[in-house]
Amino acid sequence: LVEKRIDVVAWNRSQGPVSEVVEIGAIGAGSIEDLVSKLQKPRVVWLMVTAGEVIDEILEQLAKLMEKDDLIIDGGNSFYKDTLRRHKVLGKIGIHYMDVGTSGGIESARNGACLMIGGDKEDFKRVENVFKAIAAPNAYGLLGPVGSGHFAKMVHNGIEYGMMQAIGEG
Repeated sequence: LVEKRIDVVAWNRSQGPVSEVVEIGAIGAGSIEDLVSKLQKPRVVWLMVTAGEVIDEILEQLAKLMEKDDLIIDGGNSFYKDTLRRHKVLGKIGIHYMDVGTSGGIESARNGACLMIGGDKEDFKRVENVFKAIAAPNAYGLLGPVGSGHFAKMVHNGIEYGMMQAIGEG
């Protein structure tokens, strides 16, 4: 994102990765509170966190710091039913939520990923420039309402791992 001239405020639970991206032009944040305070309203926070309880922990913290019409994007590979639950909880306090199933690994993070996106059309349009910037050409799209991106990624993984197993068996 920084290389594509998109402003980035970076926070990580470990400060080492933050220092690395600050060196290339990101704005560093020392805490989750610092992160939220450095973002312009309405805020957009994109999480790239391992699926599971840690996302709920971070969302609980963010929910206390963010305001109505702010947007949180889960770019990890969460289970779509967890995504639906999180959307419902955040929606009650006016925070928007999107899910992005991300495919391509570290290599694609540099050269263009495939993004399977679930969410509201207005939210999608609001951040489409970010999706376009980090995706491979024509490799992103709004697949449906919240949960659709993570559902598509789940199906993608099932097919991919099944094919790898079949090749391995061969």
